[in-house]
Amino acid sequence: MTPGTEGVPDVGALRRGAYERAVARPRQPFAGTVNDLAHDGVAMRRYTPDRHQPGAAAVFLHGGYGLFGDLELQDGWCRRTADTLGVVVLAVDYRLAPEATLDDAVADAVAALDLLAGEGVDRVYLAGDSAGGAVAVLAASRPAHRPAGLLLTNPNLDLSLESYDDALPGGPGRELSTYAMRAWTGVDPADAPRLHRSARGLPPTLVAVGERDSLLPEARALADACRRDGVPCLLVELPGAEHGFVGTERAGEVLAEAATFFGLG
Repeated sequence: MTPGTEGVPDVGALRRGAYERAVARPRQPFAGTVNDLAHDGVAMRRYTPDRHQPGAAAVFLHGGYGLFGDLELQDGWCRRTADTLGVVVLAVDYRLAPEATLDDAVADAVAALDLLAGEGVDRVYLAGDSAGGAVAVLAASRPAHRPAGLLLTNPNLDLSLESYDDALPGGPGRELSTYAMRAWTGVDPADAPRLHRSARGLPPTLVAVGERDSLLPEARALADACRRDGVPCLLVELPGAEHGFVGTERAGEVLAEAATFFGLG
């Protein structure tokens, strides 16, 4: 937190630290090409595996509380996703709080959907990790680009934090989450979106979450909402896993489930 400003984080330091840790990690081996680009002013990174299904792609939204993260943060997960699912992955460097809002982040995700639609891609999957899960769910509700599926990994869905379980030790920090959700949504927590309560209009959805993650209750709640609303859903709970498992070998378990669920790979 910034000295003398209780409860207000040093967002610049968070961003620098996340970037430095990301670029220090060895690159995940990848049989394909990786290219940076921009569309409608939004920076993106395209991962094209040598063997991929024509007409299919995934848009990826990274985690980071809506405060930090960029195209480097989860580069390894994007490479593994492209390899395992056999689809082009388009990662989005969406705008962040406090300079921008959740609505801005969703608009940047939609820009990626627009790009793929313009290229003739007719099966697009939306993937979001942690805070990126909220962006993915909201982008999926836009009628202009109905995705073929949602892949959500330890997603932030209850932005009011009412469902946050402090008894589970492996989640994102509550203090930073409280600041971030207020800055990102622009409203008090009591009025923040509760994206876990309804699945109406969502495409087939896979939700993966660690059993030690404080966000486990809202992941389960979304799976329940999918069942109520008639949305095909697979809830994958990883024993012993915490928030951020996509950066570990547990990522392979989830991608294998996703390949089967979505009929990819």
